[in-house]
Amino acid sequence: MDRPQALVRRAVAAAETVAREVGLRCTEPVVLSARGNAVVHLAPAPVVARVSTLTAWTRRDPAAWLRREVAVAATAAANGGPVVPPTDLAHPGPYLAGGLSLTLWRHVTVSPERAPAPAAGEALAALHDALQHHAEPLPRLTVVHDLVTEGLAALHRHRAVDAAVLNGLRRVHAEILRDLPANAGPAIVLHGDAHPGNLLRVGDRWLWTDLEETCTGPRAWDLAVLSNQSGSPADGAAAVLAYAAAAGVPVPTPQDLAPFVRARHLEGTVWVLGMAHQYPDRYAGIADGMLRLVLQS
Repeated sequence: MDRPQALVRRAVAAAETVAREVGLRCTEPVVLSARGNAVVHLAPAPVVARVSTLTAWTRRDPAAWLRREVAVAATAAANGGPVVPPTDLAHPGPYLAGGLSLTLWRHVTVSPERAPAPAAGEALAALHDALQHHAEPLPRLTVVHDLVTEGLAALHRHRAVDAAVLNGLRRVHAEILRDLPANAGPAIVLHGDAHPGNLLRVGDRWLWTDLEETCTGPRAWDLAVLSNQSGSPADGAAAVLAYAAAAGVPVPTPQDLAPFVRARHLEGTVWVLGMAHQYPDRYAGIADGMLRLVLQS
């Protein structure tokens, strides 16, 4: 398994390889981020490569997640939705280079602010609206099913956690799947990971990025993610209230969202455990705390 620095170098090399193949001029690649994915500006081309690095470890077929992301983002952009669009200077992918899957996106100039709660809620409503007529079939709630199942399989395969922990996580997963409400509303196209950290300030707009976990399901999933990761309970409530006003739907109660919040906690814990196995210096402490909370729930 590559150390993180070596993995980033592989990601840059893969991005440069694809840039050459598609005719993009890339002489000064710049790593913009290197967390779950490596994000590389293929400068001077106005294109960014998103390379599946650490995230790919927990996914059976990383390219499938990227393919759905590109398709959904393209639909949203075509309908004026608030997303960073795939590039139109080459096919956006996904591509495979150096054993890594990657996609190509328009480079945008980003301000450092974090989206305030009401703006995040309104941006999510606008995204859902722009995706109403997405034509390509999508799987249902992969965030609750596949992400957790494949993540647990990777943890088992690499002996990243002991058997008792793994069995405990599988027990919690079974309980969550059993308790998810069947009548939480109509299925829509979801962002899948709709927290304010995935909103970028570009000019006078807030644009969504990182739609790899897109799928279909009740809007309660995206609202649970938004409410639970908006800074404070008051911010989460404000984000949900702004969403409901913009979307013209009833305001869900905390009880409505609770099963999805619990599922999100499990998904996040499994993901962080995978990251901690690969990059313990960054993630191990976070993983331990999250694991205790999930197994006690």
